Amino acid sequence: MTDVQTGALMVVGIDFHSAEVAVRERWAIDDAALTRIFEQAREGGFGELVVIRTCNRTELVVWGPDQSPERILRLWAHGVDARGTRPDAPVAVLRDGVAARHVLRVAAGLESQILGDIHILGQVRRCYRDAKRGGTVDSHLHRLFASALRTGKRVRSSTRLMSGQSSVGSEAARYLLDQIPEGAPRRIIVVGAGKVGSHAARSLAARGDVEVVLLNRTPERARELAAEWNGAWGGLDTLSHQLARAGALMVATGAPTAWVDEHVLRARPSGRAFPVIDLSLPRNVDQGVAELDGIELSNLDQVHPEAARVEEARREAIPLAEKIIEEEFEVFDRWLADAGAREALRPLREYVVEVCRKEVSYVAGEEEAAERAARRIAAKLMARPMNALRSSPGSVPTENPPREILARALMHLFSESDSSSNHPQNPR
Repeated sequence: MTDVQTGALMVVGIDFHSAEVAVRERWAIDDAALTRIFEQAREGGFGELVVIRTCNRTELVVWGPDQSPERILRLWAHGVDARGTRPDAPVAVLRDGVAARHVLRVAAGLESQILGDIHILGQVRRCYRDAKRGGTVDSHLHRLFASALRTGKRVRSSTRLMSGQSSVGSEAARYLLDQIPEGAPRRIIVVGAGKVGSHAARSLAARGDVEVVLLNRTPERARELAAEWNGAWGGLDTLSHQLARAGALMVATGAPTAWVDEHVLRARPSGRAFPVIDLSLPRNVDQGVAELDGIELSNLDQVHPEAARVEEARREAIPLAEKIIEEEFEVFDRWLADAGAREALRPLREYVVEVCRKEVSYVAGEEEAAERAARRIAAKLMARPMNALRSSPGSVPTENPPREILARALMHLFSESDSSSNHPQNPR
């Protein structure tokens, strides 16, 4: 006899609240590391796993039995470094309901460095799809992330939390414009055409008083985006050439190490301040360039204060957003509470569907129609047993049978190992 499925939800992560960018970048998970983590999770019977990756957070969302923060951190460390030699990190550990609410809050933009960041919903969707492709999602995290994405959509459509166009990219653009000294060329090079880089480039181009040059590892992608504002574009190999006439540089690439260094920046104009902002995680601009004459280097953590004006305008939307989150959490929590009942009734449901399919198929002679009819009949027959299990108490003795006793009885009576020999045969 199989026990009712058990498990627990846990989130282990690091974000801009708990660590500065120098620490976050050491625990950042690139695509290669993500693949390793998914492989290790599958091979180690780790349970369900989704990795949330944004420019300001890395979090492992795990569902399964016997999980511990230490085990999750080991998986994480070996993913980003095969020797598992990552230093101790100031990780946050969230469990059960707190963890579920946190995932909903992330998707709703309440946990973003830029409150209501318009890109967060797409980033969460991408992370969920990565996990599906990696084979580490089953019913529990599928349900949780479906709830999270629905929460984000409702917050976006029903509140002003994600109003406007503010994101890390747009706020970085605003920040960078303020750093360009008077008299310097209003020619800005943006390197990277991902979510952050493309939004920063669009925000700069929309000003109309600056020239934006977009460079990307794949030049064709840069060309497509730059066509929106009839701008210049190119590959990364043209950076030195483009720097000679630039007034500032923004880097938002996904390289695993710093590649913009002193040698790359030699081509910059000399004799005046030259702002460089690095929005990459891990950082893609060598920190040593900050010692070069005229270079004013900034990173993600310097951009955040510039978002204060945006946050003030969006804060009045927070109460309604939190109400939506609580509504969606209650729906998920009810679904989770019913998991034991669904698991207990599964053998009975499968048995009912099997019997109905055979009988309907005999009469109708069409397998597809028989399957649809069988499942409709089974759903109606199972409604009362499901409600009975839902309303049964837990393990506390009462006048009604406890849920565990009912669940075990149903699984014993209708699981295939106990009842296959007693299935009634089709008399026809």
